[in-house]
Amino acid sequence: MHAVDPADAMANARHEFGEHGGVNMSIEASATFTVMEPETMPRMFSGELGPDRDFFIYSRHFNPTVLNLSRLMAALEGTEAAYCTSSGMSAISSVLLQLCSSGGHIVASRTLYGGPRACNITTTFVDIRDLEMVRREIVEGRTKVLYFEAMSNPTLTVANVPELCRIAHDKGVMVVVDNTFAPMVVSPARLGADVVVHSISKYISGGADIIAGLLI
Repeated sequence: MHAVDPADAMANARHEFGEHGGVNMSIEASATFTVMEPETMPRMFSGELGPDRDFFIYSRHFNPTVLNLSRLMAALEGTEAAYCTSSGMSAISSVLLQLCSSGGHIVASRTLYGGPRACNITTTFVDIRDLEMVRREIVEGRTKVLYFEAMSNPTLTVANVPELCRIAHDKGVMVVVDNTFAPMVVSPARLGADVVVHSISKYISGGADIIAGLLI
């Protein structure tokens, strides 16, 4: 594993200029987008043409402004892709409901915001600093996710991300890490995490003026 500077990664990422040459990209307010050639539409719906080539259909799927934020966050965290959501909790819910089905089990840090209590998914809360407790509570064949914060909100408990990932992966369990409080300090994906989530309202926004989330 080699050191990677998140600031350099973002600086070297694709930069979008404004519609009329602005240094910053324009904010896209449209919900739907124009398709000028009829033959383009089937290619878009089949997935042949998409946002990676600047073809957009509907903002629920992709929006140029939101996509740019996603690209920058993927660069910062060192992942293949990132997707924005309407809130941090919606990002968390989307990930956990994708990885767990009815009867599934999650081992999670006891300092987390909330916890899933629906869809017959159960959660065991642990002291994430106690590696033996984490290892003991993971049930092979039943536990689907180990979920914790790299640095917890608000207690600032620091997790041993590489060791926790090793413990989980040894038992076939996916690792989801909330990196809301430490994106420029810790890169969980580079340390072994499968998915990283953020509440943009905190560090990324900086001004407590928006509610949004990221799954990376």
